[in-house]
Amino acid sequence: DLMSSQVSHLPDDTNTNARFERVDVHGMNHDELEANPDRTRTNGRILVRDLNTNPSLVNLGCESEIPSTIPSGCYDAVLCNVGIQYLQEPEAVLAEVNRILKPQTGFAVVSFSNRFFYDKALTGWIERGMRERSKLVVDYFRAAGGFEDTDGNGNDAIRVVGGGTGALSQLLSVGGLGGDPFVAVIATKR
Repeated sequence: DLMSSQVSHLPDDTNTNARFERVDVHGMNHDELEANPDRTRTNGRILVRDLNTNPSLVNLGCESEIPSTIPSGCYDAVLCNVGIQYLQEPEAVLAEVNRILKPQTGFAVVSFSNRFFYDKALTGWIERGMRERSKLVVDYFRAAGGFEDTDGNGNDAIRVVGGGTGALSQLLSVGGLGGDPFVAVIATKR
């Protein structure tokens, strides 16, 4: 869980078919990451780094304070929930995500809503609507390289899911009527 906190926003694996062998959490606040129940339940690692200072996932600090390099091709999935809008070099971070994903089956999910800290988000994010933000994240994946471009049928393999990109849902959410639009962009490693 990249750019995580005390919550990973994962389904409760005791009530679903989802089973998480291990949830490693990355963020900037060690105490928040230590309190993350998904990490605790799965005995996951705590990885601390400000990705705006260093977008690499090499030599990360972890709970033992011994720098740790995440090996290439070791993760089934990497999630980044409501964090991409704060990255100054998202393409470099997603290139690192690609490096640590398992070939052909590893996937990355970048999710976001229309809620964020305006004083921390990049100007290019603030100035876009949900549909344009979705396209921006797709472009980040393409620029990072190493993710599937098309599926076997010639369709775009980087998928955008969620109801937050329609004009009506965006207008209703601004007025407080439509809830919080949610979008996820999913990319699979080549």
